[in-house]
Amino acid sequence: MSKKNIMTTIDDAATLLQGIGVCEEDIRKIEMLKTKIKNRELVISVIGQFKRGKTSFINAVLEAAVLPVGIIPVTSVATKIQYGEALAEVHFKTGDHQIVALDQLVGYIAEQQNPNNQKGVSFVNLFLPDDFLRAGITLVDTPGVGSIHQNNTDEAYAFMRDSDAIIFMLSVDSPINEIEREFLIEARNYAAKFYFAINKIDTISPSDLEAYLGYCHDILCEIMAVEAIELFAISAKTKVGIDALFIKIAEDIKVSADRIIMNSVQIKFREVLRVALSHLELYRRAYGMPLKNLEEKRSELEEKLSSLDQITRDSTFYLLCHIDELLEQIRAELQDGSAGIRDVLSAEMAAVYEKNRNAKPKELEKMLMALLENQLTAHLNELSERGLASLSSGYEHLAEILNQKIVDLKAFLVKVVAELFGISYQVDTMAHTLSSRDDFYVKVNQKPAAFLVDMNDLVYLLPLGYANKKIYARYQNKMQTDVEHNINNMIYNYQYKIRESVREFKAVLERESDALKQDLSELMNRVVADKEASSQTLGEKIKELDTVCQQLTVILSEF
Repeated sequence: MSKKNIMTTIDDAATLLQGIGVCEEDIRKIEMLKTKIKNRELVISVIGQFKRGKTSFINAVLEAAVLPVGIIPVTSVATKIQYGEALAEVHFKTGDHQIVALDQLVGYIAEQQNPNNQKGVSFVNLFLPDDFLRAGITLVDTPGVGSIHQNNTDEAYAFMRDSDAIIFMLSVDSPINEIEREFLIEARNYAAKFYFAINKIDTISPSDLEAYLGYCHDILCEIMAVEAIELFAISAKTKVGIDALFIKIAEDIKVSADRIIMNSVQIKFREVLRVALSHLELYRRAYGMPLKNLEEKRSELEEKLSSLDQITRDSTFYLLCHIDELLEQIRAELQDGSAGIRDVLSAEMAAVYEKNRNAKPKELEKMLMALLENQLTAHLNELSERGLASLSSGYEHLAEILNQKIVDLKAFLVKVVAELFGISYQVDTMAHTLSSRDDFYVKVNQKPAAFLVDMNDLVYLLPLGYANKKIYARYQNKMQTDVEHNINNMIYNYQYKIRESVREFKAVLERESDALKQDLSELMNRVVADKEASSQTLGEKIKELDTVCQQLTVILSEF
């Protein structure tokens, strides 16, 4: 379909919807698509899970460290980067905006300086005189999908829906997981073009990279339902491979930017039209009812929708039970592991003591301390990785539960509408994620000071054999205490992090539930108000609604 025909079709659909005056939000989305076509807006979003190196990648592309990076979740607000004189505009959810200096930008887009987006930033427009952006491209740096900060994931999903092309960032230090799989499946419904970048290739050998690329290719082909995918192996740190990726993107833009935009618009328009038709069909069915019956249906609908609150409570309890089971399993694994560590270290310390029982007390103390510094940290880190592996496996299952419960909410709503009004109601979908494995850490005492024993000078004045025996006993006790301390620290961290990650689970479900109830309630109220105020006869209005629905259905089938 040509650009002219697409514009004509979209205009026709907007005109039909405006004539009915029911689907304001759907009309707004259609008008935004028209603006995208007219302004030739091409939005390329860099999206991926937390800590895949998205921001470092963009800094490398722009050859300027304009965006903050760090070892924790950094990006909390999406940043739209466009061509222009160097400046930044911070746009707030209130509708206000302000100009800020580039060196002050971190205060608005970084998680540390703006935790959970407390400043209410909607997005940031960053203008830079970069040649790549000159062709009218908007490059978007998004928060990480699956970060412990749920608002970050929501921001990433929102910009995914507005994207025409997506640079999806993976990294060699982590296999493709369920969070990334769900995101890509969702993204196929909105973006017209995908580029897959495999970051951090500087950290592995060529043979391991080849194996990882082969693994990614097969998995991504399955997810995207295609036979072949081009992968770009890059290092944002060393800038290896970035030129090849952006040469490819630049070629695509030069040859087919309009086609990418139009394909993206077509994908988005079909989704908008499906939802709009669903709203119209419900409106038409409700409008055709006698006012008394409609009031009864509205009351019955409100009563049934109140059941969503109970579903939310049950779902939250169900997930928390699974969390408790997972934490108990990990706790048992760590306790078993700690017993093994104590046995191994006790034997190693005993060997050092037996071999050096006649050494000077300070020399023996130095050897025992060195043993603990090296071996205890190594054993604890190994145990931490085992715990993280169990956590990661159980966590993906929790993410599946979360999304299934949201699906259940929407399925319940669809069922209620079908029972009351006899139509198939279209519910907008959006996947949600819990945190990723990368958000979980275990702090192991690694500094020598952590292993110091409270010795006093008197022990060195004791007879050598007695002094060494006392030093050895104290270090054995210190080892036991420090193992226990670190294991408790691991358990606490696991418990805190996973509970923090699902802390907003109930809020997510409640927001979904409230939005579903509000949409339907507003539509019912609109029908009642229109029936009371309309000068048209019932037959005339129904005929008008039927005609519009039929015309929109034809548009959808042919678009």
